[in-house]
Amino acid sequence: MRDARTKAKPEPAEIGVIGKVRGRITVRAVILSLILILVNDYWIVQLEVVRYSYPTYAAPFYNVIFTLLVLTGINGVVRRRFSQAAFTRMELITVYVMVSIASGVCSHEMQAILVSMMGHAAFFKTPENGWGPLFADGLPKWLTVSDRASLRNFYFGNSSLYRYDNYAPWIVPVICWSAFGMALLYTMLCLNAILRKQWIESERLTFPIVMLPLEMTQESGALFRNRQMWLGFAIAGSITLLAGIHYLVPSVPYIRIVRTNVGQYLTTPPWNAMGMISVGFYFWAIGLAFIMPLELSVSCWLFYWLYKLQLVACAMTGVNQLAVQGGAFDRGYPFALAQSYGAYIGFFVMSMWSSRRYLGRVFRTAFMGTNEEDESREPMRYRTAVLGAVGGFAFLTLFGRAMGMSPAVAVIFFVLYFVVAVIVSRIRAELGFPTHDAYIMGPHRVILTAAGVQHLSTSDVSSFGLLTWISRDYSSSPSPHMMESLKMSEQAGGIARQIYKAVMIAGAVAMPVGFWMLLDAYYRYGGASSKMEMWATGFGKECWGTVESWLKQPLGPNGTAMGFVGVGFAISMLLGWARLRFTSFPLHPLAFAMASNWGVGQLWMPLLIGSMAKMVILKFGGLRSYRMAIPFFLGLILGEITIGSLWTIVGIVLGIPTYDFWPGKYV
Repeated sequence: MRDARTKAKPEPAEIGVIGKVRGRITVRAVILSLILILVNDYWIVQLEVVRYSYPTYAAPFYNVIFTLLVLTGINGVVRRRFSQAAFTRMELITVYVMVSIASGVCSHEMQAILVSMMGHAAFFKTPENGWGPLFADGLPKWLTVSDRASLRNFYFGNSSLYRYDNYAPWIVPVICWSAFGMALLYTMLCLNAILRKQWIESERLTFPIVMLPLEMTQESGALFRNRQMWLGFAIAGSITLLAGIHYLVPSVPYIRIVRTNVGQYLTTPPWNAMGMISVGFYFWAIGLAFIMPLELSVSCWLFYWLYKLQLVACAMTGVNQLAVQGGAFDRGYPFALAQSYGAYIGFFVMSMWSSRRYLGRVFRTAFMGTNEEDESREPMRYRTAVLGAVGGFAFLTLFGRAMGMSPAVAVIFFVLYFVVAVIVSRIRAELGFPTHDAYIMGPHRVILTAAGVQHLSTSDVSSFGLLTWISRDYSSSPSPHMMESLKMSEQAGGIARQIYKAVMIAGAVAMPVGFWMLLDAYYRYGGASSKMEMWATGFGKECWGTVESWLKQPLGPNGTAMGFVGVGFAISMLLGWARLRFTSFPLHPLAFAMASNWGVGQLWMPLLIGSMAKMVILKFGGLRSYRMAIPFFLGLILGEITIGSLWTIVGIVLGIPTYDFWPGKYV
């Protein structure tokens, strides 16, 4: 089996037996992708808004892996009977990429937030809370919904989206936000196109996340003929099956895999300062940890515990009792969120600095005609990519101005946003860490911390609320999926400009389809009813409640927090320097940046297990044994995802709650 860590030489495009050019996308692959986008968006809404399960919290999205598994299974049968009609590997990759991007847009941490908050301020404003004169009455009508009759059905349900009086107030906001979303995705794609060659060909980043879909789509079917893969599948699948039966019949014994908060048992100071400590044994995460570069997976769980010990040290010295008012980062020692933000920015600076010569050649090739970089294998010409990124940024900035942002705030906001988009793509490309929530990386946080609320206008602050859906969390950001699509195309011998077209099509349909699926669910079930989970209204409440607190209690800047941003930046740069100076230095600056994030907190135990397994196998068996073990760990991923996905489908079909394997509710 080909190791995904090594760069495969692209295979030349071959003419398929039914006239297809192997390596190109086809009309039938795009049509199938659009159909599956509808199916998966419906599934995501059922899981993440109506129920409690979050496939888009971790990559690869488990709904997309399950979809790809079903498709490859059907395709295998077709290949044996009607080989001419079977999908090529590149067609399967096209489906995977398009469904992944659309799923990310429709997800709990993007469009679901937008739909939750678009009518929330108008519907829940009262004379008592004063939202109307404070901010709600001044929100742009072309981006929000204020029709009381439509919103009543939206929140109480038992109605239909397809009634004119229900959908009419949404038409203009849906069109405007869809245009915004398309510009956002196109700008991301241009930035990824600029960085593709440096990351994929020059730096040879490993892209661990794409190993499983690449192996699943091999036309030889080698993965599915591997006994070790089926052993891993059987272990993870049987335990997940048993857990699902236990959920329905509690008397059935089972092995608990999902998270447990053991921090609740630490009640003695200073150890109780650690707070929540989540212990889970997710098979899919153990498998990914085994594939990740060893120094990165070890660094993640090591820095997580160093962060927890930092909390204990602050409690022992009493400095955790000191608080500094102001800003939007944390306001007490050790200012872990501020340090994390600084570390992310430090890593971004290092990454761009290491790419400076390449970026210089790209600029000269694009605008000076030097042809220093070959553009023939790029998804788009460098000039198109650079001008597209600049044009997309300009459109988004003007959009921000139209919604009420001051010019400087709009520019700073979107600059910081795309810095994070690049960082998230880099995390997935280099580290392969499945969750990159980066909750603290919203551009508004550093703006409010550096400037304070009193130096911003009410419309600036309200605009932060309107843009919560792109800045609250980055766990489902489409940007890394775009870069991974270019890697998968290169690995499978595809044509980058073909997969680029598929990404563009997915970006164009993602928001309209997402709006359709979300609004249909809200009007059927009711966002404020017991038929939907708390986040159906929770995001709107969180968003506008935060804006209310900012405007009613306008705190000033927080110089101390900004100082700790500098501390995080310095530590990140020091770690980066040490990795360059000492080749065996094991600690990675990205792991330091992520240490306090939700994702590392949930997955530190699988990271520990997977990295230790990899370390032992490499030490006593060498590289050959490691490669032989990879199918087993891919089987762990596939087994838990397959059976776990089936449990969610059973619940949706029967209308009952069923076992949730990720992230699972605490006990």
